Amino acid sequence: MASTLPPHVEAWLDDLLAAPDGLQEVVGKLQALGSNVWLVGGCVRDVLADRDRAPHDVDLAVDVEPAVMLEGFGPMAIDTGSAFGTVTLKASGAVEPFQATTLRIDGTYVDGRRPEGVEMVTDIALDVARRDLTINAMAIDLATRGLVDLHGGRTDLRAGRLRAVGEADARLREDVLRVLRVYRFAASPPPHHRKWDIDGPLRTALAHRASGLATIPAERVWGELSRLLDAPLADHALTLMHDDGVLQNLLVDRHPAAAGLDAFQGEVGRGEERLAMLLSDQTGPEVEQVLRSLTAPKRVVHRVRRLVAGLRASPPKAARDVRVLRYRWGEDVEVLLRMTGALEGLGANRGWAAVQDLVTNTPAARVHAPLLDGHSIMQATGVAHGPHLGGLKSWLHYLQVERDVSRKEDMMNLLCRLPWEQHDHSWPKL
Repeated sequence: MASTLPPHVEAWLDDLLAAPDGLQEVVGKLQALGSNVWLVGGCVRDVLADRDRAPHDVDLAVDVEPAVMLEGFGPMAIDTGSAFGTVTLKASGAVEPFQATTLRIDGTYVDGRRPEGVEMVTDIALDVARRDLTINAMAIDLATRGLVDLHGGRTDLRAGRLRAVGEADARLREDVLRVLRVYRFAASPPPHHRKWDIDGPLRTALAHRASGLATIPAERVWGELSRLLDAPLADHALTLMHDDGVLQNLLVDRHPAAAGLDAFQGEVGRGEERLAMLLSDQTGPEVEQVLRSLTAPKRVVHRVRRLVAGLRASPPKAARDVRVLRYRWGEDVEVLLRMTGALEGLGANRGWAAVQDLVTNTPAARVHAPLLDGHSIMQATGVAHGPHLGGLKSWLHYLQVERDVSRKEDMMNLLCRLPWEQHDHSWPKL
């Protein structure tokens, strides 16, 4: 049932067990309790996928009951989910624990999210059969050092193919969030290939089951979507989602190519920029509504709104406009220039290419903090606390940045020349 490990995986395994984190001790103790022990999941996939990758986060599968582990490890065991077979184990003197989960088969899925219960088993074949994708259904037997690959995961890994274990529609029906997980895998490059290929039955099942994402708590959807957006091939994954009719219901009805997402192709950690480009034809309140419905963090909502506002802004005409732009955009100036350039190349923005040199050659204002506070303005004008004072203070700050004023006395002279006596709601502000 098990095949020989490649030499680079054997070497990785030697290093892993020799590491000072206590894995060898935990494995030895589990075997002393009568258990077989397997490495499962992502670490097996990752080390097989890349000779230069040495994953350190490992998950263990065992064929003894959680109660055996809890009793055998005593205070070095933590019950982190024994109802589902999982116990957290520590070696003596180690800092990082390891998760060990008893082999199991899942009970009936009633809500498209989780099984009603699980049944503990002793056959690794039954355990891997419940996994989502073949590339995640491989295991390494630590006693025999053999690779357990009953569903062709290694072949699919070599081919750059995403394929479900068993019937694709059944796997997605069990846990609808797997729909997004498949697209998330497609957002990162496979070994030996430029992009993942999703096999036909799985692609059909994705489109069929995607509507079930509406029943999943928004925070779980955001957890998967945010990781997808940050991945290097997010534009490819989002294109698949759009072609399958998934993106339209989840986020926005806009093709990623029309949004210019290939501007960040291959880059990691550009999720907020990609969101802003997808949502660039929407107003600030609309952007906020979309992101808050997905439970995106406030920090993300704020930055995406700021990026969208920048993408919707008119190009600067003079150096004074650039100084205001640099104040508003802050550290995002360079990235917004890339984004506006990409959208202009698609005919969606106007005039930004012509002002690239102006923006590049105009530095930010020398002083960003307001030179005149409310007290100084009140003393000079007699304007009392209230909307009039607030509006005047904001206008003065705008003029300070726009004109690159760096001295308080120059701002006082400017104040004396302004028609400040009547509050005007059209006074500009930053």
